[in-house]
Amino acid sequence: MGARKIAVFNFILLLFAVSCSDSENVWQQSVTIPKSVWDKDSVLKFNIPVIDTVSTYTFYVNIRNRLDYDYQNLYLFIRTEAPNGGVTVDTLNYTLAYSSGEWTGKGGIFSKYRENTFMYRNYVMFPVTGIYTVSLRHGMRDNSLQGIASAGLILRNFNN
Repeated sequence: MGARKIAVFNFILLLFAVSCSDSENVWQQSVTIPKSVWDKDSVLKFNIPVIDTVSTYTFYVNIRNRLDYDYQNLYLFIRTEAPNGGVTVDTLNYTLAYSSGEWTGKGGIFSKYRENTFMYRNYVMFPVTGIYTVSLRHGMRDNSLQGIASAGLILRNFNN
């Protein structure tokens, strides 16, 4: 096999591995927060297209924080608006560091970030098809919350 064929084969194998790694995720999106400073008035919006009203899902919130984040926790306000006008609003409190000061989540030894995936809702069924708009904003006291690099949502099939 020539070097070019090996390179093409390796590229296809890499694409296959990447595409299969998150096969349990039905939908996923993350928003990078500029300069890791999340303003209180900045609302992150996610549009989730739903075509299946029979399956059951689990919703997750994904947070990536810097190691210079000043707090142990993060309060979030999450608002979901259904295509038929129905609205749900929740207040969430997630722990990003233990009381000992050790960070939760994943991150390399030399990384200045930690990434956490928190369960938001389980056994979710969508009553109607269409675009569901989910808005996320921080509920901390700071007007400019420093140290949150990105926030996102993940929707997985419940059985995975």
